[in-house]
Order: sequence, then C-alpha cells, then structure tokens
Amino acid sequence: MIHIVNGDVVGNKIGNLPGDVLVWREMYDFGPLSHDISGEKWISCRADFFERKLAIPAALFIQNCKEQNRFLSEIPKKTEIVLWFEHDRYDQTMLMFLLNELSKKELKNLSMVTINEYEGEEPFYGLGQLASHQLEELFHKKKQTISEEQINEAITGWQAYTSKNPMEIENWIEASKQKLPFLKQALQYHLSFFPSIHTGLNEVETFVIKNLDKNPSSFIELFQAITQKRSNDGISDLYFAAMLNELMKGPYPFLECDNPLPNYENPVPLAKLRLTSDGLDVLYGRNTSFEFYERDWWLGGVYLKEEIWFWNGKRLINKAEY
Repeated sequence: MIHIVNGDVVGNKIGNLPGDVLVWREMYDFGPLSHDISGEKWISCRADFFERKLAIPAALFIQNCKEQNRFLSEIPKKTEIVLWFEHDRYDQTMLMFLLNELSKKELKNLSMVTINEYEGEEPFYGLGQLASHQLEELFHKKKQTISEEQINEAITGWQAYTSKNPMEIENWIEASKQKLPFLKQALQYHLSFFPSIHTGLNEVETFVIKNLDKNPSSFIELFQAITQKRSNDGISDLYFAAMLNELMKGPYPFLECDNPLPNYENPVPLAKLRLTSDGLDVLYGRNTSFEFYERDWWLGGVYLKEEIWFWNGKRLINKAEY
C-alpha cells in the first residue's frame, strides 16, 4: 500500500498506518500547464517559471519531477494506492493530475480519503489540522474505492483545466455529474482567478487592495485574512507572495512593501505592504489594472500574457468580445 499526500504534515501524521507514504511535491494550481506535462520540455518550462516566481532552483524542481515520475512508473500494478486530498482548489487540481497519471500507467487499485469538514474542527481548512488518531480514524471509516466514473471525471476535468481555451472549464462544469465530490466546486473557484472585466483584478487581488485601503498590513495578516475569506482556494503562502509580487512590478505598481516577500529561499514573512496611488486609482475606479499591468501568469493551460480572458462574475469573456 502507498499513501500519496500533498504535504509533510499529513505525511508525518499517518506514519503508523500500513504501507509507505509519498509526499507529492508539486503545485498544479500554479504555473505553466498542458494536458501532458511529464515530458522534459514542460518540466523545464515549469522549472523556469517557479525559479522566476518563487526562487525554487530549477535544477531541484526538475530533479524532483523526474524522481516522482520514476516512482510512479515503478509501482507494481496491483499495489493499492490511497490518495489523501481535501476539498480545495490546490488539492483537487493535484487529485486530477494524479488520477490521470495513475490511469495512464494502468494502476487500478485506487482509493481515496477526501473530506471538506470534520466535526469539532471549525473552520476546516484541511487534513493537516487533524491529529494522527483522527487521520487514522478517517482511513478506517472514510477510505473509499475510486471508481472508473471518478477516474474519467478527473481525466476530462484535467483536459478542460489545462486547455488553452478556458471555456472548456465552463462546459465541463455544466456537464459535471459530480462523481468526485469537490472537483466541480474547485473549478468554479478557479474561474474567479481570471481578471475581472470591470477592474482587471482577480477576486484575490481585489480583496487585497480593499484590505490595504484601510491600513497597511503585514504579509502574515494579509495571508491569514485571505485564507479565512477563501478557504476553498487552498492558496499557499508562496503562491500568495508571488501574486502580490506581480502587483509590485512595472512602472505603475499597485503595492509596495518594506521587505522582500517570502519565497523558497527566504520563507520568513517580514514584509509590510501598502497601496500606492496607482493602486488607489484602480480601487476607486479611476483606472483599470489592464491599462498598466501586463500579466506574466498562468491559470491552468491559459497564459494570460498571450490569451486575454476576463471574468464577469458569471462567465468568461475573451478580449475579442470586449
């Protein structure tokens, strides 16, 4: 038996369960994506992106991806694999990816432990909140076999999520039978990361500038606020820092800070942030961000620097329609 989890916290806590534990170290809510990212071209593309945005050394990223892919390819076909993933966008995109890869390798003995709540843990953010005995109880009471229908839903979801045309996500959401209980919701939240047709900011960025309009805030305060506000996103601190860094680039930055934001090499969050005059202009509707802000960012398979898509709160709109 092999348990696949998304973080060391959970991995360490389930060590007494039978089988081996594999902590999967990747981020599929972030960075360049395509239907198949197992080849050297895409691994290198993602490595370059994460080195630029998060200061993760490209060589380390490439080595990790190759080792993980090799590990999957060497799993005996009859081995039971248990996937531990909660409800948020971060986890559900990883679940989609892994079910795709495991299916391609014809690994069929698949189970999962997946929840969006736990009695007595409110608010519930994820499996990492739980103690070892609680996770062991989940394994014995909540572990469920993954069906062919669930695998197929992950495969079609991944194809839509990684498409260059994000309208495929909307089509997938419309057709979803919700065989995977939290995937539809996760992809619905994903659409809100596209820039607003009204301001050019996505919903997370909008929350940040509204929050900073009241008072300057530390990075920790902002991160805690967005985590509480948007618990279905599963945003990591490094993802959030990278997003804020984008708002501080170019000749018209919307934010400024007194210390570097955290990254892989310097994870300590010391920065305090405040709005600039340009940020205030966007907040109060005197300007829109897409007049000043060229995005170097990926959302699923969409590279926003090349393909301009906007979110109007209900559906996606291409720049050509605007």
